[in-house]
Amino acid sequence: MSAGTVVAARSQKRLADRRVGLDLLWQLSRPHTDADRRRFRLVAAAVAGCGMFLIAAVAILTAQDSLREVPVGGDAYTIIEIPGAEQLTPFVAEPGLRGGTALGAVLLAVPFVLFGVQALRTGTAARERRLAALSLAGATRPQLRRLASLEGTRAAVIGALLAGPGYLLLWVAFGLLLPAGAKMLPRPGVAVLLSWPVLVVLLGLAGAGAARFAARRGTVSPLGLVRGRPELPRKTTLTSIVVAVVGLVVGFEALGQVHDGILVFAAMAAAIVLLATSGGPWLVMLIARMAIRGDLVTMLAGRRLLADVRSPGRVAGVLFTVGIVFGVIAAMVVGVIADPNIDAAGRTFYLGGLGVAGVAALLAALVATGSLIVGVTEQVLHERRATAVLVALAASPDFVCRVVQRQLLLAAVPATLFGVVPGWMLMSGAAGELSLPEYCLGLLAVTVVSGLAAAAGALVTARAVRSTIRESSTPDNLRVA
Repeated sequence: MSAGTVVAARSQKRLADRRVGLDLLWQLSRPHTDADRRRFRLVAAAVAGCGMFLIAAVAILTAQDSLREVPVGGDAYTIIEIPGAEQLTPFVAEPGLRGGTALGAVLLAVPFVLFGVQALRTGTAARERRLAALSLAGATRPQLRRLASLEGTRAAVIGALLAGPGYLLLWVAFGLLLPAGAKMLPRPGVAVLLSWPVLVVLLGLAGAGAARFAARRGTVSPLGLVRGRPELPRKTTLTSIVVAVVGLVVGFEALGQVHDGILVFAAMAAAIVLLATSGGPWLVMLIARMAIRGDLVTMLAGRRLLADVRSPGRVAGVLFTVGIVFGVIAAMVVGVIADPNIDAAGRTFYLGGLGVAGVAALLAALVATGSLIVGVTEQVLHERRATAVLVALAASPDFVCRVVQRQLLLAAVPATLFGVVPGWMLMSGAAGELSLPEYCLGLLAVTVVSGLAAAAGALVTARAVRSTIRESSTPDNLRVA
């Protein structure tokens, strides 16, 4: 047998072994347990929501002009409708406003991204035990990392495929069913059809990377896992917080000095997202350390937050951003109503746009509430032995529910209020009307309403996880490792 034949035979054997390995990993990546299936559905739903709004941003950016500015002399101009064009809302029809509306659609995808990251943590303990078992059976670290990537890829691709039909439903609700002149989304065109397969590829790759990163502890050292260690925020995120604050200050100063502010708004939006994602865990840790000095229920709730500040920190970051949006919207509403130079048509135009922004902020808050439910459910399931021990030592399941409810209130309400006040001060300071009585009353009103809304979301979350807490309180969980 010649040397070339030996080399060819070995190459074919390696290819066959690799093909068998990929087939086996693909079979292992399928969801087998209830936790796996729940994680799969949640990640797919999060990716679908993210894809829907990214497609909506593409549709808005590529919408045809239905309004045109016509100069009437000097610097004055009038806006006329283009015959035969689709009658969209001015925020989409006017080229100057279209970029900001598309940016808002992109920002609506951020809560779904955080929701997907939270969903990837579902069943973390069981998944790490499974990876450890596979390592004992002979799986290598690259194979474990590839398995984690395949799990995320499968869910992300399914979610991205569902984003296309989901966008059609979004277009029906915010385009087809709305009256002429108020349609937020144009008819799906070629750009939408081309962006869908591109998003399937990009979101699939993003899902693979996120799943691989979420399972890094189990893939790097599957037999040396140490659980129960508090997950404190990294000190390197303080640099991100400083950069975000500086970006907001510089962007605010540059708004009045540039002709086209869309890039400045985009930079400020990116700074807000960076501040929310980096500052959320630090905010939760600060609140938790203050809470452990309170009564028994508050102290236990603070200890539960300190055990894992990253999961509630992501939700706190979203709620902080929602609070900023609420503060800015409320200040602008007061300014529009109090300005005597704005006529009835102008008030309708501005208040309509602010109403759409408010609905978008409420949607982000609902997604954050769903993320909070996922995170708290995972924490309760992971700590079910501690819950069972607490109940066995004479604490009732209702007491544990009160502790979890207080934990949710501590994570949600302060984060929202900390966002409302700077958002209000930012917009009111821009208008130079901080001392007017109507602005002060508006700040009080939006603070109370936002705080009550955040508290309501926390209470709904506590009600949703009550059954899980009761199941974790049974004596059977005393044997859980």
